[in-house]
Amino acid sequence: MVETASGQPGPGIGNGADRNGRFVQRKFGELLKAHRTKRGATQRQLADLSTVSIRAIRDLESGRAHRPRRDTVRLIADGLGLRGRERADFEAAGCHTAAGDLRLRCADPAPPPTPLNALLGRDEEVAAVHELLAAGSHRLVTVTGLGGVGKSRLAQEVAGGVHEAGGVVVLWSSAREPLLRTGRPADPDELAVLVGDRPALLVLDGHEPDRVRLDDLAVLLRECRGLRVLATAPAPFGLPGERVFPLTPLAVPEPGTDDPAALAAVPSVRLLVREVRQVRPGFTVDRANAADVAALCRRLDGIPAALEAAACWFLVYEPAAVLEHVRTDPFALTADHLPGLRDTLDSAVRGLDAAEVSLLARLTGLDAGWSVVDVAGLTGIPAAAGARFVRRLVQHGLIRPAGPDRTRFRTLDLVNALGLDHRLAV
Repeated sequence: MVETASGQPGPGIGNGADRNGRFVQRKFGELLKAHRTKRGATQRQLADLSTVSIRAIRDLESGRAHRPRRDTVRLIADGLGLRGRERADFEAAGCHTAAGDLRLRCADPAPPPTPLNALLGRDEEVAAVHELLAAGSHRLVTVTGLGGVGKSRLAQEVAGGVHEAGGVVVLWSSAREPLLRTGRPADPDELAVLVGDRPALLVLDGHEPDRVRLDDLAVLLRECRGLRVLATAPAPFGLPGERVFPLTPLAVPEPGTDDPAALAAVPSVRLLVREVRQVRPGFTVDRANAADVAALCRRLDGIPAALEAAACWFLVYEPAAVLEHVRTDPFALTADHLPGLRDTLDSAVRGLDAAEVSLLARLTGLDAGWSVVDVAGLTGIPAAAGARFVRRLVQHGLIRPAGPDRTRFRTLDLVNALGLDHRLAV
């Protein structure tokens, strides 16, 4: 019996690890012959199935050839019908690397992107995602939320902490440089070779669920037992075992809060002030501007990217003027730095049916916020159905918590700016 790098029994055909956890490669010729025999194929039959010459197969099995071409290994794997982990181990055995962990032949793992600034107001969220990934019961964690809420920045913080702690390979895949994107010929088995059984974290940042090959992702999770996946997406992937982590906007000041000392402790205010100081050094919240700063954070719903966009205008405007522009048209003010904000919100609202939009508009009028119980009371629908509706609104980023207990919610002011009542009239 072969042992894996984790010390657990592994497949009967393949590579394994010694008692010290070092990766041990089986001779490729022996492995090729074992798979061919298991399949019940002659060398001639395998040559026909793989389109590789019978002489090449004979030379590999006899040991006369030791360094097969990568394309040859893949053609033989196709002929043998190998999939998943068996294929990954087979390709690793045919690797040209002479020493070291042969599963690293595909690529050199790069560290996650280095953040440009410190992460504010997300200590609890970072700790929670770390805990989910470390617990082992949730191997796929998807951070969902509105565009600009900080999903990628949170993933950077989590991945950076894992990378710095050591002992875990961190692989980063952005939507611009995907590993598992539909329409792209990348082979998931190659990634399985890279990961093997070692502890690894794969970050899929900004991948649209409908543009990810979910079957390949499921195979990776099944075949690579030490793999954890952290994804950021506008909506859940919908895979079995997926743990959805909705990322809500930063906390905003409560209405009526205009004390500078109290505002200094509110995460959205802290972020706005930090960004304003990039264009107006020395800016502080004082008695004269505290109410405007607090209202600005509320109007922009504590969304980090929206606050950063508004901060740029402090170069030419006072806080009261910036607030007035936001009240008039928040999407025009943020267009230069967050051009897709209106479309993102509009797309999320379009995902609701007419009855759901009507309900959301009615809930918006509750100034003190509303709860799942309020949803059931307004509509008469069962509490469970109301809870599912509210959960979906949170996952898509259309509402945010209205208090520290996180059981009451408010519709985003930016959603209101889209004109829910107008949509109902159309």
